[in-house]
Amino acid sequence: MKKLVTLLLLLVSVIGATSAQEFTTKYGKVTKDELAMKSYSKDTTASAVILYKTLDVCYFYNDAIGNFEIEYYYEAKIKVLKPDGVNKANISIPFYDTGKSGSSRERVSKIEAFAYNMENGKIQKTKMEKNYIFEEQSSPVYKRVKFTIPVVKEGTVIEYKYKLSSPFWANLNDMEIQEDIPVVYAKYQVRIPEYFFFNIDTRGYERLKTEDIRTNETFMVQTSNGTRQPVTSNSRQLTFIANELSALKDEPNVWCSNDFCTKVTFELRGIQFPFSAYEPYTNTWEKIEELLKKEDGFGDMLKLKNPYKDEMGALNLSNLSQQEKIRAIFQLLRKKMSWNGNYAFFGNETKKAIKNGTGNNADMNFVLISMLKDAGLNAFPVMMSTRDRGRLPYTYPSINKLNTFIVGINDTDSTAVFLDGSVKYGDINVIPSTLMVDRARTYNTNSPGSWVDLTSIGRHSINSFIKGRITADGKLEGERSSAYSGLNAASFRSEFKASKDSATYIQEMETENGISVKGFVCEELETLSPNVKEKVSFNKEISSNDEHIYLNPMIFPHLTKNPFTSETRKLPIEFSYPNTFKLACILDIPEGYQVEELPKSAKLNLEKQGCDCSYNIQVINNQIHLRYVFTLQRIMYSTDEYPSLRNFWGTVMNKNNEQIVLKKITSQNTQPAQQTSQQ
Repeated sequence: MKKLVTLLLLLVSVIGATSAQEFTTKYGKVTKDELAMKSYSKDTTASAVILYKTLDVCYFYNDAIGNFEIEYYYEAKIKVLKPDGVNKANISIPFYDTGKSGSSRERVSKIEAFAYNMENGKIQKTKMEKNYIFEEQSSPVYKRVKFTIPVVKEGTVIEYKYKLSSPFWANLNDMEIQEDIPVVYAKYQVRIPEYFFFNIDTRGYERLKTEDIRTNETFMVQTSNGTRQPVTSNSRQLTFIANELSALKDEPNVWCSNDFCTKVTFELRGIQFPFSAYEPYTNTWEKIEELLKKEDGFGDMLKLKNPYKDEMGALNLSNLSQQEKIRAIFQLLRKKMSWNGNYAFFGNETKKAIKNGTGNNADMNFVLISMLKDAGLNAFPVMMSTRDRGRLPYTYPSINKLNTFIVGINDTDSTAVFLDGSVKYGDINVIPSTLMVDRARTYNTNSPGSWVDLTSIGRHSINSFIKGRITADGKLEGERSSAYSGLNAASFRSEFKASKDSATYIQEMETENGISVKGFVCEELETLSPNVKEKVSFNKEISSNDEHIYLNPMIFPHLTKNPFTSETRKLPIEFSYPNTFKLACILDIPEGYQVEELPKSAKLNLEKQGCDCSYNIQVINNQIHLRYVFTLQRIMYSTDEYPSLRNFWGTVMNKNNEQIVLKKITSQNTQPAQQTSQQ
């Protein structure tokens, strides 16, 4: 204990020395230096900073239920530095509560909060009243306690604390130490009785100081004959301390930054109470699946009868191929129900959604499964956490980690295809990228599920061909034919539909690309298909003077800027989906001109593969021929690969913006343009 006190005092002194200000980690005490603080020297961009936060976790024996519970005591003090930091006064505490009677629910209590402001040289302390606190049901199994601390503005210091009591003694919550704003000091402590054996894992990129000691605790437990007697446990006390944690900031191309948060996770591997044998207790996804079978909003919904059986009878499915059947059934579903924009996992209101003709993706997926099964197709849920919610854990399974599912359909004996009720402009295997997770789990009624990687389903590409003529007066007359597939086709449809009408879409195209559209044709825009085709006839003004014409042969550049501008990177890089962009371009050189400068052809590759680009340009028979291919095969890259990825992206961007220079042929140079090729 003396060792811990010494460590704490040392850390507090370090905080003071680092910031050259007087900070305190004592709840209820705020210093003038904290109130006078204008910015945080370690991150001057921070809108707020956590001066300290503590979490003390311990087990206690609850006589009322005759078992152990876990208590979480949380405290925090936050300095608001900028106006947009005021939102840190909005607190939300999730807790498990199905709303049903019984002891399997968590409880939030002892909530207290204060705001401190400096007024006329004096510290004004404002207490939050109880009427600021309310509850809401956030899911079928979770509620939230929410409150907003009053009188908070730029310069305010806020502090709050609460207790969370949980009967789920087997599930120790993750200790998330890093936040989206800097943390000056954090101390998390947990005491685990000797009866519980946990696997403990520290994750993230920030450094934690850890102490692991033994300490005695006494519990009053109820014996089999109903009497209470003291039991002494040689408990394990773990302390995790962090100093000056940087904010966990979103960086370009990261699905969910919380996946890389500095935190401590716990998995119960077994229990051994006095006079009892050791019991393994590791939870598994197979156990989660067994629980889901009994859930009204999931297992029972998979027994839903097809509500559109009569309408399906008119589809003549027997004459269709497997995928044609799936498309026909899905199109019928979309006529009957529309997606309300929300993702969900449970179908507690699916029958209401059927009646109203609108619902979340879970409602639509339960109906879709019932329709597919009715047509003799093997359809099943594929459970997941959407990308923005973070990856499913392999070794720490929990129902609350799941927030939606899509539909898998066995296409052959060994392959499956995927579809989701939220698909509006996609197709089979063309689902929104937020659902293309690398960890999803199939749910089978009669057998254990399995893991599936959805990042590579579907084919996503853009193939364009441009045929154009450069005129002597500095114009380009041309036609572009493009074929979009996969999510590129879905994006095209979405952008087109987002415009008021086709005229507005064409006007936006003209503004974005600096062209004048003379003709526009689009095919397969309204069909449920992985493809869309487009043909555009256009004129474009290009730079010229009396002697030269300057032209980017890409015409419509693929990459115009490098998203990786920072010299360093903390988080891995995660792109949306594998993608291919191909461009073939043939441009006629005007009579009386020849090529003076031509970009160099190049083949570019990442050091460890996964992404490549080829740029081949040459002059043949008084025509400029360009062949450009960019392929992103691997969508995940480590921070170690960031420098080469940044350099690669910058080089490709530069190639996209290089110019051809044409020069007017003078009387001294009357030789016709020769075939030119630069490699």
